[in-house]
Amino acid sequence: MAKGSEGSFLSRLKLNKKFLLMYIFCVIMPLVITDAILFKSVFDAERRNQTFYREKGIEAYTNYLDDLLASDANVATAIDLNDNLNKFINTGYQIPYDYYNSYINTISNSFFSTMSDMNQKRLVIYSDNQTMLSGHYFHNLSEAKLEQWYPDFIENGKKEAVYAYYDDAPVVLTTDRDRFIYVRRMTNTRSSITKIITIEHKKSWIASEMNDIPVNCTMYVCCDDYVIYSNQNNADYNSLLQRLNQDPYVTIQEYEKFGNTFKIYAFTEDIALASVIRNNLPVLLIIVIFTLLFPILIMKMLERSITSRISILENAFGEGGNDIFQPIKEIKGTDEISSLMHNYNRIVDINNELTNTIYKDKLREQESDLARKNAELLALQSQINPHFLFNALESIRMHSILKGETETAEMVQRLAVMQRQNVEWHEDAVTIEEEEEFINAYLQLQSYRFGDRISFNIDISKECKNILIPKLTLVTFVENACIHGIESKSTQGWIFVRVYKNEDHLVIEVEDTGDGMDEKEVELLQENMNTVTIDTIKKAKHVGILNACLRIKMMFKDQAKFSIESEKGIGMSVIIMIPSDMITTA
Repeated sequence: MAKGSEGSFLSRLKLNKKFLLMYIFCVIMPLVITDAILFKSVFDAERRNQTFYREKGIEAYTNYLDDLLASDANVATAIDLNDNLNKFINTGYQIPYDYYNSYINTISNSFFSTMSDMNQKRLVIYSDNQTMLSGHYFHNLSEAKLEQWYPDFIENGKKEAVYAYYDDAPVVLTTDRDRFIYVRRMTNTRSSITKIITIEHKKSWIASEMNDIPVNCTMYVCCDDYVIYSNQNNADYNSLLQRLNQDPYVTIQEYEKFGNTFKIYAFTEDIALASVIRNNLPVLLIIVIFTLLFPILIMKMLERSITSRISILENAFGEGGNDIFQPIKEIKGTDEISSLMHNYNRIVDINNELTNTIYKDKLREQESDLARKNAELLALQSQINPHFLFNALESIRMHSILKGETETAEMVQRLAVMQRQNVEWHEDAVTIEEEEEFINAYLQLQSYRFGDRISFNIDISKECKNILIPKLTLVTFVENACIHGIESKSTQGWIFVRVYKNEDHLVIEVEDTGDGMDEKEVELLQENMNTVTIDTIKKAKHVGILNACLRIKMMFKDQAKFSIESEKGIGMSVIIMIPSDMITTA
């Protein structure tokens, strides 16, 4: 057959070149673009994270300053509202002794000292009461005039203010020259005395508190050119200015309180490419592996698999035979795939021959399996418990001994019915009506044996009588009810056989009022009945019952289900459920 036209440019390319083009245009370029977009997303996410860290740091520091100054304002308000303290300051004293006694009495009977010592605060009240002695909590206003905060506070007529600075020449020389002072006028009582409250915090205590605030950036808190706090070691205003000139990743927020403006700076590291790669290395490695290296590796493996096997297939298909199936009518191109298509036209004949061979072998296998099943069925049928005949003969013998020969003929007639059913195996399936005759004959014989000790009732729905079932299966359950139920009981017992249709099932029940079985025996027997096999029967105790179960399951394609209801000393019931769509009629 002719190869047809040479086809398009792509059809003439070898597979390795096609895969190369696929790598470049369908894998590498899209993945490079995708990785670039993903990397930019990671980079942008990192910048957003740093902005978020800076904003959260500023928010935390702002909240801290709010809480600190609110606490100072509350303390100052409590002092201003203290009438005893105001009276103490407004009073003119004749001699220092009077002042001292009033001082001791005022301090000991108020909470002033407690508030002044909280959180390492230094609390001082300045007044222009010349009769008061300067010391500890109370100082003359003339001393305040020497403080750096005083001119701004007085000249601007402020009621309250907060100041932060480094005191080069403090009025009272201390080791801590860093000042953070809350200042407030006392105006609660009318008086000609000027009173000013100052609450000063140690910078070391403020630093300790701010160090406990979790932030992910470098922080500066400044008042004018004074750095109140920074989590950067040895930080001063010059270093802050230098960083502002060099670092673009900074957020600045002004914090205004009591007329003074503070600035809070939050810095994060420069987002360099190497830094982003280092911080997100696991994510980037996963992206590179699964979006670039992994697809390229898979494509390479696919190429190698296809190109290497095509040569093998060409050699294998080159030994083609006759044409039977429809071949490929038109083949375009000169690449390896086209060669494979040509060889396919020669291999279809072999395929057809192999398919026919396999089909015939499958038929022979099915026939062999069917013959094996028939042999197994005949083996099962040959295992039907022979004590039917022996029990019947024993009943005749005992009856003849006890009563003579008046009913012997009738017993022999019942036995003949049973024997005829037992030996005619040319057909395994019988109608339920035919099985009913056999059951009736068997139970009549047992009546001669047990006398008044046995009663029975057979109730078969008319619509069920023509349904086919395996021969001698129901009577096996009836026999089991007689031998294992009624025979072991000294009082009168009943056997009930019921067959009817219930919704979408054929239901067969064989019930006796014998001794019954305990729960464990019921569970074991029910499990064996539903899972019975030929191998199970070889080892089983209840051979007749399991034999009947297996034949029923085989006839109804394993769709029959068996259940047992039993109570020790009360009786036992065997229930067989067969789907309606599986049954056949005569």
